[in-house]
Amino acid sequence: MSKKFTQFIAGAICPSCSEKDSIAIHKDNDEIYCVKCSYKEYRPGSKKDPIKSVKSRAVNVVDITNFNGIKE
Repeated sequence: MSKKFTQFIAGAICPSCSEKDSIAIHKDNDEIYCVKCSYKEYRPGSKKDPIKSVKSRAVNVVDITNFNGIKE
């Protein structure tokens, strides 16, 4: 007989019911869920996340301090 391991996220607040310390992660499928209500989502960057990877959500930053393209 195997035991189900539940990992809670300390200090996390459920976006649905606003309960603190009730959010847990299911390790097998990266599902994040609330133990107090029916809220569920997938961890960002997981295979089941609608946005395929964290890289696709990255913001490109450009350094413009040395930009010489402006003519005075």
